[in-house]
Amino acid sequence: MTPYDEPRDAPPPDNRTVNLGGFGGPPPDTGTVHLGGYNPVPGFEAAPSVFAPVPPPEEEASPESLIRFGPGVPDPRTARTIDVWQGNAPGPDAASHRGAAEQKRRHPGRYVLAGAVLLAVVGFLLWQRLATPLSVGSVTVSASRAELTCGQTELVTATLHTNGGSGTVHYQWVRSDGTVSSPLTQSVPSGVHQVPLPLRWTVTGQGNFQGAATLKITSPGSATGTAVFNYSCS
Repeated sequence: MTPYDEPRDAPPPDNRTVNLGGFGGPPPDTGTVHLGGYNPVPGFEAAPSVFAPVPPPEEEASPESLIRFGPGVPDPRTARTIDVWQGNAPGPDAASHRGAAEQKRRHPGRYVLAGAVLLAVVGFLLWQRLATPLSVGSVTVSASRAELTCGQTELVTATLHTNGGSGTVHYQWVRSDGTVSSPLTQSVPSGVHQVPLPLRWTVTGQGNFQGAATLKITSPGSATGTAVFNYSCS
């Protein structure tokens, strides 16, 4: 056996470089440890979906971050208030005054009529206060018929003679058969000097009867008057 045929130990491996998960090919002799295959062999390109960084999403601009220029859309109520304060526009009082003036210009007769009615009412009240009070001077009572027959009606009329003043007369009728009327009233206007007060008296049945009707004034003052008639029925 020649010396060359003697058994020899295998040369120790070169432990300076460890290649884990490589893509093939001799690793460079640089003493660098490669993990995960991030350094591919020449001619190999990694997929962009794996190695390309994903850009961050764009943020939406919030309303607060927007910058606007110009006056914008004004509030009509605020704009009118500013104009009124600055004297550039009439206020509500001026508008109401203009409306009243326009109404007067369009309907002048309405205000004239209202003024005339007011003056008439005031004049009437003054006339009532300053008018001469009523007084009764005398009373005259007369019968329309001196003689009545079966079932006829007598018309008795009392006439008041006054001073021409205005007021109210309070009176009663008293009949000879014992009948007395309830208290009665009669309004007398100013300027009237004679006031008629009628009474109707109907007599029925057989026999002879003399009737008398008396008017009694209780206010203003006191006065009386009587009328007489005859009744006959057989």
